[in-house]
Amino acid sequence: MKTDAFKWKESYSVGLSSVDKQHEKFLYLINELGDCIADKSYKEKGQQLFFALLHFADEYLLKEKMMANHIDGLDYSYFRVKHNEFLGKLREFKDNYNHESSEELFIDLYNYLKKLYPEFLAHYTPSLIKILKENGIK
Repeated sequence: MKTDAFKWKESYSVGLSSVDKQHEKFLYLINELGDCIADKSYKEKGQQLFFALLHFADEYLLKEKMMANHIDGLDYSYFRVKHNEFLGKLREFKDNYNHESSEELFIDLYNYLKKLYPEFLAHYTPSLIKILKENGIK
């Protein structure tokens, strides 16, 4: 079953293709998690999705952090806090995961991610996008 809770749409675009690609991947993972819950396949697919989220965090969040450290005048504090919360949520999931009680954990993670994305997206303000573009982010 396809949930498409967050089907990519142009209104999600921040105008930076590298950031938009990251966000599309993130939305894809949220939707995959929703599908996994809807069709109760979390026992078969859950671990794979968890590792995909870890890979996403490792690949994109680390790159963002490194990029932010090299841009003068960039207030990255909100994103740093949200990234740390996201990583904490993944650690919490990993620490509490077992096949018998996984549905509740998957639902909790899914709801967290669905709530996180719109909040996260709202912080891509025109001034932030301008600073990123001025520093070569495309």
